[in-house]
Amino acid sequence: MSTSRDFERDGIIHQAGFLEFLSEEQEYKLYPTEYKYSVQWSITGACNLRCRHCFMSAPQSKHGAPTHEQIIKIADSLAECGIFNVGLTGGEPLIRDDFPDIISALSERGINITTIYTNGWLFDEKLLDEIEKRGQKPSFQLSYDGLGAHDFLRGVQGSEERTINALRLLQKRSIPTAISMCVHRKNLHTVRESVKWFASLGVSSIKLGSMMEIGEWARAEVAELQLSMEENLEMIEKYIPQYFEDNAPLSIMMSGAFIYSPGDDRWDIYYRRDCPADKEQKSPACGVLLENFYIGADGMVCPCMGMADCTYASHFPNLFDTPLKDIIAPDSDFNRLCRTTVAEVRDKSGKCRDCKFIDRCAGGCRNSAILQGDNYYAPDEENCYFFENGWEERITAAAQPAFEEYIKRCPPKKKAGDSKQSDPIKDCP
Repeated sequence: MSTSRDFERDGIIHQAGFLEFLSEEQEYKLYPTEYKYSVQWSITGACNLRCRHCFMSAPQSKHGAPTHEQIIKIADSLAECGIFNVGLTGGEPLIRDDFPDIISALSERGINITTIYTNGWLFDEKLLDEIEKRGQKPSFQLSYDGLGAHDFLRGVQGSEERTINALRLLQKRSIPTAISMCVHRKNLHTVRESVKWFASLGVSSIKLGSMMEIGEWARAEVAELQLSMEENLEMIEKYIPQYFEDNAPLSIMMSGAFIYSPGDDRWDIYYRRDCPADKEQKSPACGVLLENFYIGADGMVCPCMGMADCTYASHFPNLFDTPLKDIIAPDSDFNRLCRTTVAEVRDKSGKCRDCKFIDRCAGGCRNSAILQGDNYYAPDEENCYFFENGWEERITAAAQPAFEEYIKRCPPKKKAGDSKQSDPIKDCP
């Protein structure tokens, strides 16, 4: 663990001199809201592609787009509430003509852009120069759906080439990059080669997931491409040994069934969140919701982006009607939802109350739960399926032997406080 002496040695802090005081940026400040570290903000609900799986129905611009004046007011609200980290998403955020002005507005208010989520179509050197000129250094998350399969899902010819160009440009400028890939029947066969190829372009992490059956994906003509829970887990079970055979080329998360970052001394199952009975009263059902939330293009404020287009969305407040500082006030209904505990989920769901796996899954994901109906406290059926059908054991059987062989070739990297330093392995990331 780093100490103040370490920080002083590295030039992060220094001892104040005679009559030297904290700058305004360094002073403690009191804000009238619950602490929120960051927000994911859709600055538009529109998109230049026609993605078959868009859960926000961006091809139809279902959620509209805020005016520039509304954008500025939201930026003011974020600063007023002490929220100085934001991820910009859409729709496709880069289609806005005022995108550089939005970057400027956030920079002027001391708000850090952590990530920009984009399809890559409108990417070029000028865009990156404009962002950098305004003092921002975001990472980027691009959607890419498998070698040779991307254009099909995105609905516009040339999408794959544009995304590849964006990835190469990001690699050239050494900008942190992640990939989101939706796996379905037409790109299932591309997973292994796609992951290796992403890594070769400097991509640091990837999320592999199946579709959410809302928005565009709920249409009958594309729903047949959806993998069942069992098929998705079978894909993961098959790919995990291949991933380690390829020396874990990048950090990966596959649904909630498997997660690993190269150099770590263990892999994990995100679905598995151990919570013994004596901890349920205080343990949050989702720790992410304590510090993060989402603002939609229509002004809706909800705990998680995936909740924006579900049946339960009508319960969420809108900052065009209610000031953000009131929405995320410490005693607000919104924050009470975000602070939902494992005990509340258990007690309000008959299935969870009587389930022998409640101490393993902690009730599951609230986003996944409310996609199945109008009940925030419903069980997460995806989690239920995973544990009830022995998938914890099957994933472990697939992962552990392959992982043990992998760490023989690629020993875990030294962590802070470790006394041993492993030798670098040429072929390991």
